[in-house]
Order: sequence, then C-alpha cells, then structure tokens
Amino acid sequence: MDIGPANITFAATLVDQWIACGLRAAFVAPGSRSTPLAVALANRSELRLELFHDERSASFAALGWGLATATPAVLLCTSGTAATHFHAAVAEAGLSCVPMLVCTANRPPELWGVGAPQTIDQHDLYRQSVRKFVQLRPPDESDPAGWRELANSTWAIAANPVSPGPVQVDLSFREPLLGDLAELPTAIDPPEPPTVPSPSDESIQTTVDRLVDGEGVRPGVIVIGRGQSDGAAIERLAATLGWPIIADHRSGLRGDHSLRLHDALLRSSAAVLNETDRILRFGEPLSSKVLTQWITRIGHSSDGSINPDAVTGFVPWSRVINPEGVVSHQLPEFGAADRLVAAIQARGVAPRPHWLARWNELHESVCGRVLPLVENPMTEPGVAIAAVEAVPTGGALVVSSSMPVRDVEWFGPQRSDISVYSNRGANGIDGVVATAAGIATTGVPTVCLIGDVALLHDQSTLTALARRSINLTIVVVDNDGGGIFGMLPQKTELSEATYELLFGTPHGTDLSALFAAHSIPVVNDMAAVGVRAVIVTTGRPETLALRDRINRS
Repeated sequence: MDIGPANITFAATLVDQWIACGLRAAFVAPGSRSTPLAVALANRSELRLELFHDERSASFAALGWGLATATPAVLLCTSGTAATHFHAAVAEAGLSCVPMLVCTANRPPELWGVGAPQTIDQHDLYRQSVRKFVQLRPPDESDPAGWRELANSTWAIAANPVSPGPVQVDLSFREPLLGDLAELPTAIDPPEPPTVPSPSDESIQTTVDRLVDGEGVRPGVIVIGRGQSDGAAIERLAATLGWPIIADHRSGLRGDHSLRLHDALLRSSAAVLNETDRILRFGEPLSSKVLTQWITRIGHSSDGSINPDAVTGFVPWSRVINPEGVVSHQLPEFGAADRLVAAIQARGVAPRPHWLARWNELHESVCGRVLPLVENPMTEPGVAIAAVEAVPTGGALVVSSSMPVRDVEWFGPQRSDISVYSNRGANGIDGVVATAAGIATTGVPTVCLIGDVALLHDQSTLTALARRSINLTIVVVDNDGGGIFGMLPQKTELSEATYELLFGTPHGTDLSALFAAHSIPVVNDMAAVGVRAVIVTTGRPETLALRDRINRS
C-alpha cells in the first residue's frame, strides 16, 4: 500500500475499532504530523472531538473525561516537544488509575537521531506512568491484518478495570500524510473485560475475626475515599457494625450516614477517639492531615509497633494505598462490603452499645460550634459550602488540590447526589480548569472551585473556552497568592519578606480582566449555565485567623 493511503487507512482502522470498543471522545492539540489520526477522528460523527490550542490543556481535559466516564478518550498531539506537555496529566492518570489513550505522533525512524527538526526520543517517555508503551512502525511498513488487534489490545490495557490507566501509542508517519482511503481490514469483536477480583472467603473470615471480640463488634470507624464501587453496601456494613462513616465527597458517600465535620471533630480530645481500635478504609486517603495522624496512631500498639489487626484497607485497583504505613491487610474492594455483612450476621454478633450514638453526639456538638464560623459566603470555607450547594443534582464539582479540596471535605454540606472530582494522585494544582472542561464535555453541568494561583497555572485552558458547548462555572478564590502555605511552619519560622517571596507568591493579576480577555463573563451566580466565572476576593491574613479560630473551637 502506498504511503498516503496507508497512513489514512491505518488511522481510520484504529478509530473504527476503538469506537467498537467504546470510544466516545477525542481531545486533540493541533499539528501537522498527527494529521492522519486527527482526520480519522474528525470524520467520525459518533465521536465528540474537542480541539485545544495547548497540549497540556488537552491532556487534562482527556483526564477529566476519563475521571467522569471511567472510559478512555483519545489524546492526540503532533511530533517534537508536544508530547512532553502531556506528561503532568499522564502522571496524574497513572497514579489515579484513569484510563487514557495517549497518541503521540512522530517522524519516521530514519529521521531519529540525525538532527532532524521536531523530533525527540519518545521511547518510554512517560516511563512508569503508563500501563504500556507501544512504538509502531510507519503504516506503510506494517501488516494491516494486525491493526484491529493493536486497537483492541491498547484499549483493553487502558480500560482494564483492575488497573486502568494511560497507554502511550507512538505513531510514526511518513509523508505524504494523507491519501485515498482504502478498504478497512475486516472487523473483529472488541476484547472481553477481565474478571474483577474479589476477596477470598478466607480473607473475609479473617477480617471479621479482627472486628469482633467477646463483647461483640469492636469499637471502630469506616473511612471512605474515592474508589468504592457499592456505596449502599458500605452503608449496610456500617449499620451492621454500628460504626460511624468518615467520607469525603469524592467517595460519593458524603450523605446522611457520614460525619460532616470530621476534621474538626478529630481535633477534639473526646474519649471516643482514643477508644477506637479498628478502622476499615475503602478507596483512597482523604485530605485531612489530622485524620491521617489519627489513623497512624490507631495503627500502632502501645509499644510503638504496628498493630496488624487495627487497619484493613479495601482497594478497587491493583495498587498499594497505605501512606500511613499501618495497613497490614489490603484486599480487593469489589463485593467486600456485602460479604462482610453476611459473615458478621452469620456469627450473630451485635454492635457495641451506644458506640454510634456517642459519635453522633460529639459530632452535633462540633457542628454547633464550627458551622456558625464557616457559613459566611465571603470566607473561603463559606465559598466551598456555596459551591457544593450550587451544583444541581446529577452535576459535577471539580476542586483544586490545595485549599478548595480541603474546605469542601472539612466543611461542605452532605451531598451524595453529585459527583466530586479532584486530581489527588499527584496532588498538583495544574490543569484544574482543563480537567473540569473535560468533565463538562460529558454533558453534565460542572462547577470548578479553584484558587487564584491554580487558575493562573491553567490560563491556557481559557483560550476559546467560551466557545465550547459546555456548562461550566469557574469559582475563583482570589487571595492574591498561595494561602495554603500559611498553615505550614514556614509561615512562622521565616521572615515575612522571605515567606512572601517563596510561599505567599502574590501575583497582582486582575482576574476580571483575564476572563474578559477570553470573553468569559464574570457573574455572581454559581449556577453552571454556559461558560462563566465567579470571583470571590478574600484576604490571606483574615483567612488564616479564621482557620485558627475554627481549630481552637
């Protein structure tokens, strides 16, 4: 097959097979060498194709799509340094188990290592961040009979429910990049998804052994982050154990059965905290450092050694989640909660009397002291509360991994009827608006709560954002700098001038003018209708004083 027809037929075959697998969206950064695949994507009306002027914005938007749908989008760029700008989003996708097909165009092998322009070594460019790296020969050298199998295998690895993540496909194209479309290879069936592992019967019984004693169910707490597959089953488990639930909004279980102000509650010296000796954690860690320290303390015996029975983790993917170093037993999450309920009921053990009532009483007391301090909508906690409340049922909230994610977790109202996302794999603040835009492309009204510095990191995403047919409201907390660092020792241990230079980082940017430059209206209403922005101005010293007051209440 001639070069031009081979290029366009190869690309069309990949796209056709990916669509059969379930592909519904592509995020493309412009360029020449990627033309065959870009045209193949554009020619399919089944796909939502979003063009971004900047590669980093495109990559985080693809990340957002994967977060919201749990299916890969195609992410495409041209040759040269373009692929390097995908790296931050690919790293986040790898750490957060978000599926993605990362297609990076390349010049042909005869132009590698000879000083040809717009050519870099792509071999293992993203290293451990990707589930697989595939480097292909130019289509005119390859066998068309294997093109559909290639599409199937890359999709299957990216979308594997046991370990989803990014797959890089390094696509070499010779010129001419376009030609007449030849007949596509015969269609084949999409790959069958693998069986999701579940805990063994022995591990379920061993877990129950750790949860009960001669008096019935031991005193404990269920902690839930992103990554649980059956919230109703976990709530049944909590009821069976008679335990409280500590959950963040990303878990989908921040509702009537969970404690709203757990961070403030854990700062108290209540006896019920010290009496807790068992924790079941589902999914990823929460953002509260106080919670992390409390779990660490529970996980150790009085002599300082790790108590192997104290903390059991249930994870949805084949990855280790144990930042405290005290999870001695990590089991697959799928189906675990209901099987634990059945095993506990079979033993005929009852919850500890008054255990849950004591937690609820403590929580009501903390709410009475703290909520009056944080419900002012002009404070940073108040903005977080308002943002959670503004999301319509079925909508999405995207929060930056600095103070916004903490304020939503620590103070946000109970909402289990919305989806909440934050890039917590690497906890970076880059690409937040792009992630929100990618989520909004799925059709859900989306609110993005972000700080001013994180917004400035992602200015490139504002380019042509107003032209997108999405419903996205960007709520910016503008305190002219990095407010989160005021809670760290650097604030008091450095001189004011050094602290401001290195951590306060005032920027002096007129955010209203920035949005106006991109034709994005600044409004006062947080409802997600069209593309618009809300700016709330706060002061870093006043906010720090408020947080100190909350922590002392």
